[in-house]
Amino acid sequence: MTLPSRLRPYFDGGIVVTKGVDRCLFAFPPEEWSAFKANIKANTDLSSRGRQLSRMFFSMAFEATLDRQGRVLVPPKLAQYAGLSKNVTITGVDDRLEIWDTDEWNGYLTSADETFAEIVEEFAGRDLGA
Repeated sequence: MTLPSRLRPYFDGGIVVTKGVDRCLFAFPPEEWSAFKANIKANTDLSSRGRQLSRMFFSMAFEATLDRQGRVLVPPKLAQYAGLSKNVTITGVDDRLEIWDTDEWNGYLTSADETFAEIVEEFAGRDLGA
C-alpha cells in the first residue's frame, strides 16, 4: 500500500497498522498509537468483552516504517480481514488513517449518507468535548 505524499510526513517515525472496525484497518503514527493503546487499557477491564477488545486491537497490530516511495506492506491477515483488493481508499479520521477496500468504502458511504442527518441530530447539542 502506498500512502499519499501529503500524509507521509505524519509517519516519518513509523506506522502501526491494526484491525479497525466496519471492515477497515486503522493506521496510526507511533505517538497516536501510544495514546490509543492507553485509552483502550484505561477503558477495558478483565471481563470477557474487555479482553476481547484488547486482543482484537493489540494482537493484530503491525509496526513498520515506510519505504522511500511511502509504501508499507500490509500483512496478509490484516488485508484479508479488511477484504483489501487492488483498489484501496485511505481516509483521514482525526488521529488515524482508515484503510478500506474501495468497493467496501463506497458501500459504507452510501449507507452512511442515508442516516447522516439522523446522526447529526442525535449528537447535536451534546458537549462533544467532554
